[in-house]
Amino acid sequence: LAELGVLMLLFIIGMEMRLQSFRKSLPLALGVTALTIIVTVSSVTLFTAFVHGEVLGGAVIGGMLSISSTAVAMKMMEDAGEKDSTAGRLTLAILVAQDLAVVPLLLITGAMGAPFSPQGMGLIAGKLVLALTLLGGFIAVLGKVKSFRFPWSEYLLKDFDIGTLGVLGICFTAAAVSGLLGLSPALGAFLGGLAVGHSTLRRGALTMAQPVQAILLFVFFLSVGLLIDLHYLIAQIWVIAFALLVVTGGKTFLNWLLLMLAGESFGTAVEVSLFLSPVGEFSFVIASAGMAVGVLTASGHKLAIAVIAMSLLVSPLWFLLARVFHAILQDQAWRVMGLDLKNFRLWRTALTPFPAPPGPGE
Repeated sequence: LAELGVLMLLFIIGMEMRLQSFRKSLPLALGVTALTIIVTVSSVTLFTAFVHGEVLGGAVIGGMLSISSTAVAMKMMEDAGEKDSTAGRLTLAILVAQDLAVVPLLLITGAMGAPFSPQGMGLIAGKLVLALTLLGGFIAVLGKVKSFRFPWSEYLLKDFDIGTLGVLGICFTAAAVSGLLGLSPALGAFLGGLAVGHSTLRRGALTMAQPVQAILLFVFFLSVGLLIDLHYLIAQIWVIAFALLVVTGGKTFLNWLLLMLAGESFGTAVEVSLFLSPVGEFSFVIASAGMAVGVLTASGHKLAIAVIAMSLLVSPLWFLLARVFHAILQDQAWRVMGLDLKNFRLWRTALTPFPAPPGPGE
């Protein structure tokens, strides 16, 4: 149910997507995602190889930590009123790019349990090309179509109950087809949402899908709590706290640095990196795949699950504290220059001239 909630979230994101801004942000998003995965996987692998002599397990953990949570990031953007801002649109493009990256990460993780073969690497490359081709094709076709008539839309919009079931069917059918092709179901749900969002069904589909999506997302956050083993958490509290601090702070700094190097403004880079700080829900899937092929040990899997779950829980607090700290720094910068920002605002208000009185008849 939690995974269905994430699929519904991506379906609604696709329906609400402004294709023009997404097309502009996608190349940067793909570049940032690729570099984030390379840097994170390399650094974690080197660390685990130095400490435990373990390479493959470190690579799997690095792949898990490089993915950000779409559900938590969207909730933070919604609460901050940043969904339609420059930072919000760029964050959304990076989240979609990371959902694309789940496909090769899962395939590589599954291949780690078998001997290396050129056929396996060719399969991974082929599926990644297929995913990018599907995404590019949808963007190219839908970008030329203002709105098209969705099949049977008049029947779906006539009855609310049937319409709700129909919209759910569209979302989960698109996700299932994507999964059967060996791609991420999340990509299929997003592409299905893009198609509905450029059709006559868009407004009604949004109204019918959002209540179901809200309930399923509640189940998602409930499932995060269910994954936490309190006895293990208490026993390993300092290890988990240190790992959580390194992961959250490291991800935030790395994304900020990459966005600054890409030419984004300081404020946009800070906000996007904070939105991307929580570790993703698809990291649970990568962790399970790593344990299934014997690359990740039971203790490593339990530690990874604890860190991911706690990252999802503390990320809104991390985001709030970072924004407050940023505001304090801005105020301190004015004080260093000999100005009190609050008093400056009061002086500016006091010195603003009163408007002229209205003339006759006004």
